[in-house]
Amino acid sequence: MGEISYFGKMGVKGVVTCCAAFAATALLASSCLKRELYVKPDEGQVILDFDWKGVPDGEKAPEKMVVYFYGADNTLKREVVENGHFSGVLMSGNYKVLTLNEEVAGVGLKNMEDFAKAYAYALPASANAKATEGGDEAWIQQPGWLYSAAMAELTVNKEDTVRRTLAPEPLVRILNLKFRVSGDADKVTKVTAALTGVAPSVRLASHQCEDGFASIVGFTPKKSETDPSLYSGSVLVFGVNAKDAAGAVAKNLVKLWVEFNDDQNNSQTIEKDTEVDLGGGTGTGDIDIDIDVEVSATSEAGFEVTVKSWQVTTGGVNVDNRPGGVPLDQLN
Repeated sequence: MGEISYFGKMGVKGVVTCCAAFAATALLASSCLKRELYVKPDEGQVILDFDWKGVPDGEKAPEKMVVYFYGADNTLKREVVENGHFSGVLMSGNYKVLTLNEEVAGVGLKNMEDFAKAYAYALPASANAKATEGGDEAWIQQPGWLYSAAMAELTVNKEDTVRRTLAPEPLVRILNLKFRVSGDADKVTKVTAALTGVAPSVRLASHQCEDGFASIVGFTPKKSETDPSLYSGSVLVFGVNAKDAAGAVAKNLVKLWVEFNDDQNNSQTIEKDTEVDLGGGTGTGDIDIDIDVEVSATSEAGFEVTVKSWQVTTGGVNVDNRPGGVPLDQLN
């Protein structure tokens, strides 16, 4: 009897143990099953390629760009792009896209949270000491090589890949000045230049002037080491039109202050309208201004500067050719 009773207890105990093990296994299986119920996020893949065909000859494309994604739900995502390629994930939806190189000398940025209102502006500069009649135009620094591109619509779908190409364009254009002196060229000690009527800012998406306040930017042409009669220099400006106080497109005047080596430190001013359209953008080519003057140190006034030739070309096309022999008082 004792052996039978003992066997019965062992049998019951074996059944209980087996049931407990089965229940634990079932619970574990149920737990694993819940983890496998993965819901894919509502997002898609975005690939952006950069086409640098707009980079002018002799210039290099920026090494780093920044891309802003403006969501239709007022979200904003900022990504840094290197090596001309972006690949990332965005939530499904519609976006506007803006890209630019942010680290540019002489340039500040504002309203970057708004696609339509984001703009770049030239930092302020001190007025030229020779500009005694600078008018109401504010002096600004010349902006560096700023590039931007915009995309008004980018749709990202769930579990899909969208690929687009951005072609950033420079928002500045370059003015090259050559100033040649004949006659008593050795009496000239310095030539200082400025360009008036330039835009102080530009919207990054529309490439239009942010405001109507025309400004002035200065630069100093350098004397050639091989030709002491030749002074040359370049300046960058935003490639958009500014407005004057009356709301008309501002004139772009070239101002030159020619200093002489006399005891009174005299100087004379040359001023002339370039008659070019800065709003034509960089695609229309550089602006080249070639000026020939004759300096006479034997006049009653001490010094006299006569403009012999004034030529302005843009994109290889001559837009202004003043015939020689024009005294300063008849130049304007």
